[in-house]
Amino acid sequence: MKNLPRLAFFAVALLDLLGSALANNTLVFSTKPLLMPLLAVWLFTSSRQSEHSFLRKALLGALLFSMLGDVLLMFSSPLFFLLGLGDFLLAHVLYISAFSSITSFKNGFLSQKPWWATPFVAFPVCLLIFLWKGIPEGMKVPVAAYACVISVMALSVVNLKEKIADSAFWALLAGAMLFLISDSSLAVAKFGQPFDGERLVIMGTYIGGQFLLVLGVLRVMKQDLLGWEKDLKDLKD
Repeated sequence: MKNLPRLAFFAVALLDLLGSALANNTLVFSTKPLLMPLLAVWLFTSSRQSEHSFLRKALLGALLFSMLGDVLLMFSSPLFFLLGLGDFLLAHVLYISAFSSITSFKNGFLSQKPWWATPFVAFPVCLLIFLWKGIPEGMKVPVAAYACVISVMALSVVNLKEKIADSAFWALLAGAMLFLISDSSLAVAKFGQPFDGERLVIMGTYIGGQFLLVLGVLRVMKQDLLGWEKDLKDLKD
C-alpha cells in the first residue's frame, strides 16, 4: 500500500509516454494532468516523519505549479504557453528555495569551487543565442528569464555536493539535468527546429527529471530520519 502512489505514477507515466509516441492527444490529455499529483501523493505519504517541514512544503508547491504548467502547455495558444511558462518558473523558484534550505549558496559547495557553475551559466546563454531570432518579440524576456531561473535551480543542486549523501545528490543532479534537457528540447522544438520524436524526448526527460528530484529529496529526508533514530538509540544506550 505504501508503494501504491509510486506504482500508479509509473503506470500513468508509461501511458503518457505511449500517447506521446503515438501522437494520441486523447491519451496524453487524460494522463498528463495526473503525473505531478501522483508524485505529490508519493512525497506526502513517504515523508510524514521528516523534520524538513519547509523542504517538504516547497516540493509539494513545486509539484502543484508543475501540474498547472502541464495542463496549460497542452493548449497551443501563445497566452497559455506564457501562463504555463509562468507556472514552471514559480515551480523552479520553489525548487531553488527548497534546495537552498538544505545548504545556502553562501555556505555550499559552489562557494568553495565556483568553477563548477561555468557550464550551467554558459549553456543557457548559448541556447538563447541560438534560438533568439526564432523567439517572438513578446516572449523574448519571459523565455530568457525562465532560462536563467532553471539554470539557478540546477546550480542549487550542484551546491549540495558534499553536503548531503551521495545517493541523494546524484539523484537530484540527474533530475535537474533531465529537467534542463526537457525544457531545452521544448524550446528548440518551439522556437528553433522541430525534430522527430520531440514529444517523446520532452516528456521522457521531464517525467524522469521530476521523479528523480522527488526521489533525491526523499533520500535527504530519510538520511536525516536515520540520523535522528541513531541519536535516539545512543541516548537510550
